[in-house]
Amino acid sequence: MKKHVPRSGQTDPHSIDYLVGGFRISVGPTSNTPGPRTHIVNFVKALESRRFAVRTVLASDMPFMARFSTIRQSDYTAASDAKVRLADAVRVGAAVWTGLNVFLETIRSPAPFMIYERIAVLQSMTSFHARKGRAIRVVEANGVLSRETAHDRHVLKAERLAAFLERRVLRRAAVVVAVSEPLKRELVEFAAIPEAKVLVLPNGVSSALTVIPLARPAGSIIIGFVGSIVKWQHLDQLLLTFASILPALEEAHGIPVMLEIIGDGAEYSFLEKLIRTNQLGDSAVLLGRLSHKEVLERMSSWTLGFAGHEKSSSRAMYHSPLKVYEYAALGLGIVCTYSDDAASLTAVGVPVHFYEDQRSLADSLEQAVADAVGEGLEDINQRRSLVGKTHSWESRADQLLSFTAQIQKTQVKRERAV
Repeated sequence: MKKHVPRSGQTDPHSIDYLVGGFRISVGPTSNTPGPRTHIVNFVKALESRRFAVRTVLASDMPFMARFSTIRQSDYTAASDAKVRLADAVRVGAAVWTGLNVFLETIRSPAPFMIYERIAVLQSMTSFHARKGRAIRVVEANGVLSRETAHDRHVLKAERLAAFLERRVLRRAAVVVAVSEPLKRELVEFAAIPEAKVLVLPNGVSSALTVIPLARPAGSIIIGFVGSIVKWQHLDQLLLTFASILPALEEAHGIPVMLEIIGDGAEYSFLEKLIRTNQLGDSAVLLGRLSHKEVLERMSSWTLGFAGHEKSSSRAMYHSPLKVYEYAALGLGIVCTYSDDAASLTAVGVPVHFYEDQRSLADSLEQAVADAVGEGLEDINQRRSLVGKTHSWESRADQLLSFTAQIQKTQVKRERAV
């Protein structure tokens, strides 16, 4: 039997258009945005595993846009007001250009079942989608972006315009995906949208990570961090605390304890200075930016993972730290500030040690190291398996599809009642 191929005027119930508006976001192995890359690649794979054909449309893949994906976070951290205003103008112009490309990309295609947009500042790619009126519109929000970009990163001056567009995108979506309950509350208040259309969908983990062979060196402990080297990660606090307790740790357990930091960012040079002034030598190493493959190779040798996220300009910490899921999938104990994500991992046996300040960080590090010494490989692998089953990207995709189906049923009932 010949397979039915929908024409341009029809709807394809088995297709999803996944739009990524962030100009810096790319999904190649040397991406400057490893966090978003991991999320996008794995979530798209999860949707495809549910028999959907996913067309991924990235702003950075469009003509004349690739140069933006080469910009690193550290390149614009200290930008002058004049450069920020110029960047705002470039964003607006680029948004129109990417929108035109989205329109031309979609005008000859059938309407997809879903348009899923990962929104960005001063962007609304779905607004230019030629079939937007015939597909269910889903928007993923990882924060109140206009506020974060203006007040936390200090790289936005046109905040009012950005906030207007952000509210407009959120209000027009049938479903808004928020990465945490605190973010859901902030989005509802910020955009005045109904709670019922907001799905809380935290980050997840690739099941493939849970079966990567571990390569931990015998007779040593390695504490690791991977991510952006910026102030709100509190890596300076980690280094100072590590330096203060290192002699006692090594004396208590009779083995070397080391610290590895992977990533790039505005605080890199400052951390180098801290390592020198505290005479940490080879006990603390900055590895810089690595490819995704190299990152996994290093992480497979770690014993503990660190995540020092703090809340941004919001009232509460509403981010969903992807790294805590990756740490858990690789069998690491975790030392971190509180997040709902880390708390959920304790339910499947992940040893999570929360801290609030430098003193409690020292206590948490000491306890985490003590717990890790002598931990059996069988217990670690059993824990990894549970993490993969409970927090896989496939389970996240199922949650999205189930929630979207409920929203559609509600819309149909309302239309019939009119």
